[in-house]
Formats: sequence, C-alpha cells, structure tokens
Amino acid sequence: MDTLTHAISGAVLARATAPEHRVNTLSLRERTIVGFIAGGAPDADILIRLWGQVAYLEQHRAETHSLLLLPAWAWVLAIGFALLGGRRHSWKAYYGVCFLGLGIHILGDLITSYGTQILAPLSNWAPGFNTTFIIDPWFSAILVLGLLLSLVWRPRLAASLTLVAITAAVLLQYTQYRAALAVGIAQAEQRGLTVERIEAYPQALSWFNWKVIISEPERHTLARFNLLRSEALADPGPDAGFLRRLHAAYPPVEQAVWQSYRKFGDGEEDAAARTVWAEDAMQFYHWFADAPALYAIETVDGERCVWFRDLRFQTPGMRTPFTYGMCRSGADDWQRYRRTADGRERLR
Repeated sequence: MDTLTHAISGAVLARATAPEHRVNTLSLRERTIVGFIAGGAPDADILIRLWGQVAYLEQHRAETHSLLLLPAWAWVLAIGFALLGGRRHSWKAYYGVCFLGLGIHILGDLITSYGTQILAPLSNWAPGFNTTFIIDPWFSAILVLGLLLSLVWRPRLAASLTLVAITAAVLLQYTQYRAALAVGIAQAEQRGLTVERIEAYPQALSWFNWKVIISEPERHTLARFNLLRSEALADPGPDAGFLRRLHAAYPPVEQAVWQSYRKFGDGEEDAAARTVWAEDAMQFYHWFADAPALYAIETVDGERCVWFRDLRFQTPGMRTPFTYGMCRSGADDWQRYRRTADGRERLR
C-alpha cells in the first residue's frame, strides 16, 4: 500500500480512538498529526535502497514492519514526539497513538501480495493475504473521504464509520479472492495438472479483477479475469489510453485465456536457465519470487544474460518489475544484474 494511504489510515484510527475527555493528554489535532506520521513511518525503510537493490528486496517490509518490534518502534517514535513537542507531554501520551499508527500500517501491508516480514528479525517469513492491490484508489478514497468527514462532523463517529467501511471493503475483497481461487482449482482439475500451488492475486482498477497462477514443478499456468463481467469489453485498440487498455484486459471467467510459462524455458534455454537459477547469488530471488519463470536469454553489451521474472507482478501493457538474472562473457564467472527499462544494473 502506498505511504500516503498508510498515513491517512493512521490519522483516521487516531481520531476514531480519541478519548471523549482529553485532560492532560493530546488534543484531537495532535493525535491526528501523530497518527498520520506514525502511519507512514515504517516506509522509511526505503532508505535501504542506498545499500543496493538486493538489500532492499530482502529488507523492505522487514524490521520496520515487524510485529515483534512494534512496541519498541512505538516507544522510539513517542520519545521523538515528546522531544519535538518540548516535553509538553510525556512520551506516554504519544505511545498509544504511535502504536496504533504503526500497527495499522503493518496490517495495511499484510493484505497486499508483496509480503511483510512480521517476525523480523527472527524470521524472514513474509506472508501476504492477497486481498488488496498494492495501490488501490478505491481503498484510498474511502479513507480520504472519511478523514475529511471527521474534520467537519463528529470526529470519533465519522472516523469509526470509516474504519467499519474499510473493514467491510476488505471482507468483500476476501470473498472475491476465494471466488478467484475456486476458478483456479476448477481449472487445474479440468486440465489434470500436477499442482504444487494455486494462488489468486488482486489486480489494478477493480476489486473484481484477478489473476490466478497455477504452479507445477516445471511451469506456471495463469489467467486474468473479471469476476463480475458477463461480456468482454471491446478491444480499445493500440491508440487507447493505458488505463482503458488495462481495464479491457480482464474478460469474464468463461473467456479467460490460460497461458503457460515454463520455469526454465525450452530446448537450449533450459540448461542455461537451470545453471543460473542454481547459483548461490540467485538465492535471494528464490526467497522473494512467488512464481518465478524464465523471462529471456539475450546478449547485453556483449555478455550473455539469463533473466527471471516473478509472474505475480506481471501486468498487461507494463514492463514487469523485479526482473533479475545473471550475465557473463565467455568463460567468466556469472555476475548478477537487475534488468531495467534501458538495459541492466549490476547488483552488489
């Protein structure tokens, strides 16, 4: 979830939980500001990019998003707010709001597909509940409207109703997740696939747009569809805007196109892909990728490069992010790279 939506959720929660009688504690305005900042604070881990893309992939949504470290981070923030406020209030006055703001941020990330290391630093297990797309304008709109309403009408009640609406939205999304998963299960049975895993992923623009990936030992089979549509949208054509083309890329379930992607390619590609995949330097990607598949084997700057992508993040009309691999020239050692829009980036 984007940082601004996180911050607004923290502000809404702070207003919803404000005590009726505020004596020697934070004003409603102060609670709102503290909740807003605390709600966005865990995303300060973006600074990990300074240590390279692999470090960022491994540590994003880790310690700053840990349930185990949540009490400690809330204390650190509370101390900071107390100092910035000239000690007008004790750190204890800020602690509860900081705890709630950080907590709702972690929860907001858990419902997306990226994965959140809630047990860091003891474990890099990164669950994701796959109900909500990572940037959901409808989700954000509910929070923004709720916050604005709470500014002009009964703050606690308006903010509480906003949280109820958000909870209802996530529950609706969960019912759609289960429906999409059922489509994948039925398809696997119909095709007689040797299934290792079936997973459904929320998609952009609509709570009814879904992608299902059926994983077998050597390949992934996936399809995109809209659970609500009974008819496919007309092809908007190549000159249509990106959002219009993306919206049309999700047909009804009955018209979904199931595509197969081999994990290591075909023929000569297979050996090269397996060699790169077995390299120790690719272990980080083994951990990160939900549905890794060979993207391409190509020559870049005179070197042979083998690229892998995570089909979880493949979106129609967009370059697939998180595409990593290794390159080498002749008999040289393999070196790992990230594939970029204009070439490649060497990884530390």
